[in-house]
Amino acid sequence: MMKSLSNKLYLKKQLYGLHMNEGTTVLEHLNFFNKIINELLVVNIKINKEDKALMLLSLLSQSYDHITTIMLYVRKLSS
Repeated sequence: MMKSLSNKLYLKKQLYGLHMNEGTTVLEHLNFFNKIINELLVVNIKINKEDKALMLLSLLSQSYDHITTIMLYVRKLSS
């Protein structure tokens, strides 16, 4: 895969524009998310674990909002 600026921008746009559609399973969504993360690694763009976790939580569909709320609340309590 080319490491060009346009390719890096395309991959970042894919990641930041990713949203889980209703009807998509969490596994399908996670697989696509990881695919983009791996493609970013190939072009030397690293995203730390905390940012990946926060991105993934924010990209889940509305039906998972309760999980996101719980995860963020627990994180605040442990800080």
